Amino acid sequence: MEQQTLQKFQRDSEWFHSNIKNLQDEGFIGKFVAIKNSKPIASNKDINLVLEELDRKGEDPSLLFIEFVHPREFTLIL
Repeated sequence: MEQQTLQKFQRDSEWFHSNIKNLQDEGFIGKFVAIKNSKPIASNKDINLVLEELDRKGEDPSLLFIEFVHPREFTLIL
């Protein structure tokens, strides 16, 4: 079961990063987005509200890919 959960997480992470421009165009800039099965299922500027929405939907956030959508011109330097 753990292997399957990790594979789903990885697929959703890959989907997020390959579709970031679409998410930006669809109004997700400046929001945290929870992805499940390659689809956004919750989003908000406040991560706590995303977690509350996931709880209402019966989703466990620890099993989902959740990421912040930055503006296009944003550069993250590590």
